[in-house]
Amino acid sequence: MNQDSSYLNEKTAVSESSVVSVDYNSSLREVDQRPPRKFMWWIPLQPHVHPLQFFAMIFAVFVSLSLIVYIAGAQTQILYGILSITKNPGDITGSLSLYAEIIALVGVIVWCMAADHIGRRGVMSCSIVLMGAGIVSYSYISNVYPQMLIIRLVFSIGSSGSTAMMVAMMMEVAHGKGGLVAGSIGIASGLGATFAALCLFLVPALLSLKYPDGFDGLIYSNAIIGSTAMGLGIILFFCMPKDSCKRPPVNHLKGFFLKIYSGIKLGKEPRIALGYASSFFARADEIIITNFLVLWVTQYYIEAGKCKVGSTCLYALASSSSLSGYAQLVALAATGFFALASEYAPKEWAVFIAGVVGACGCIPFAFSIDPTSKLSLGFVILIAVGQYGMIISGMAMVAGDFIDRKDHAAVSATYSFIGAIGIIILSKVGGVLFDRWMKGAPFLLLGIGHCLMMGGSVLVYGHRFISERRKKSAVATPSYVIDN
Repeated sequence: MNQDSSYLNEKTAVSESSVVSVDYNSSLREVDQRPPRKFMWWIPLQPHVHPLQFFAMIFAVFVSLSLIVYIAGAQTQILYGILSITKNPGDITGSLSLYAEIIALVGVIVWCMAADHIGRRGVMSCSIVLMGAGIVSYSYISNVYPQMLIIRLVFSIGSSGSTAMMVAMMMEVAHGKGGLVAGSIGIASGLGATFAALCLFLVPALLSLKYPDGFDGLIYSNAIIGSTAMGLGIILFFCMPKDSCKRPPVNHLKGFFLKIYSGIKLGKEPRIALGYASSFFARADEIIITNFLVLWVTQYYIEAGKCKVGSTCLYALASSSSLSGYAQLVALAATGFFALASEYAPKEWAVFIAGVVGACGCIPFAFSIDPTSKLSLGFVILIAVGQYGMIISGMAMVAGDFIDRKDHAAVSATYSFIGAIGIIILSKVGGVLFDRWMKGAPFLLLGIGHCLMMGGSVLVYGHRFISERRKKSAVATPSYVIDN
């Protein structure tokens, strides 16, 4: 009997190790028995991962996020500058985000299948190369549809691959709980966004001053940034860690939808449902801040007469760089608070605080007269802190120990899927309202979402508190058996 149970335990452990066929069982057992390597003397890595390879992986995350943030500013300058768009720029921006996110959903499935053949580092490298190619090509378009749309979709395919591989490579290299590795990836993401806002946004501004004729400055800056990214993508392929073993081909399309179905059913647990809701608004936070903030600032300078349609708006580039950069820096510093709150306090409290901070930034900023003022900078900082807080607390909510290990994949897939749906809905609706109602409408939508998260976190915490009190009362109440 003991032999059978030990055999079953061993079999279960092998099946939970996820992803590989029976050939690799002995190699995995060998890896688990070897001591972990350390990055910076305290971040534990799998024995097959060299610390320099981990640094290359973190740097790839940094590059990916820098490109994703930069494309938002470049897109606005191309709309108003090269294409001279004056009618419905918000609707165009929202539509491009909508179509890009739809393609990204398909791209995640395709990249997962490709990873079985070319490895995770191969997918990450190809993704960075595609994003770089999209940025280089952006300056040579002459219309929104189909040229701008096609290039935006190519970039989206690349960004979906890098986003998918961030999580996949983290699971590959992390040893133990993986919390420190996840934190490293989060910091690299924040630094990448900050670098794009404070440095990359200034490249087209400086080159436009050096080459004032036409759009040479914008074209050269996109060529420099895009080609550098393509070169880095190729170099990083040889530097990032290899997969520890060969993975068998899987029907990812069928498996993906089965995971979504299972994850939706698991949403009956209020805490999981709250985590899903946080993903819906947190991902939309990111897109609306990067796209509509730059769009609003550029529109403000055009209406003020400081810029004109058909030319590069240097004021908008400088203001957007300052607003986004300072906001990202402060938000990056606030990530530690939300990480600790999610770890040591009830997770619902962290979601509540993120909702309060985000609402206090989004709602007043939506009604701002001047989006470039110092007061607006304070509101944008609150928005960014609320965004980071919602991402961290929401991820912690769906990674709690109340979720069975076998359900982690389904919950993770559903969390990402609902986040993509949030981008599709809020970016499109926000873009239409930007044109037809007021420029701050996308941020007002986010503010309402943060208020809903505040209310939801209170309800979920109250439900859990009452349920736990009832369980304790039931255990504490003795039961008597009357013996006839």
